[in-house]
Amino acid sequence: MTAALSRAGCPQGRLGAVLAGGFFGSRLPVPLSTAAPERGAGVLVALPEDACGLAETAAAPGCLAAQSARQCGPCRFGLPSVAEDFAALARGRADGRLLNRLHHRLGLLPRRGACSHPDGAARLAASALRVFADDVHRHVHTGPCGAAFAPLVLPVPAARPPEEGDWR
Repeated sequence: MTAALSRAGCPQGRLGAVLAGGFFGSRLPVPLSTAAPERGAGVLVALPEDACGLAETAAAPGCLAAQSARQCGPCRFGLPSVAEDFAALARGRADGRLLNRLHHRLGLLPRRGACSHPDGAARLAASALRVFADDVHRHVHTGPCGAAFAPLVLPVPAARPPEEGDWR
């Protein structure tokens, strides 16, 4: 996988993690293992070591919540709740209680939606909590890193949910 990143023009310098499979994939730690990511769309996004993996990930659940059909409980209530909790974590406004709640909510999403949309969002968020465990600890106990407020490496569309009834 490292060769693929190099051939694709990956940013020079040390990497902090790799996003494999887009927003429905997983964050992978660096150095990369030979294990394949669980699922995904064949997308690899390299995250520079100096970027905040939590802030990078926090933008995705909000976008995915806003773009859901909101036809089932996980999409209507679960994804927005996970998005709010993850954003609070990335911005340093989380404590142990919020982190426990986030883990609990992530465990409730997979295999409960009308489709696999919430499964992918939960997979991305859970993998980020694992890969960036040291950053999670620092954000909870000492506040956000300086990179938490920097422009995102991977731009994410604005999370603007549709007006009630727009999807019908």
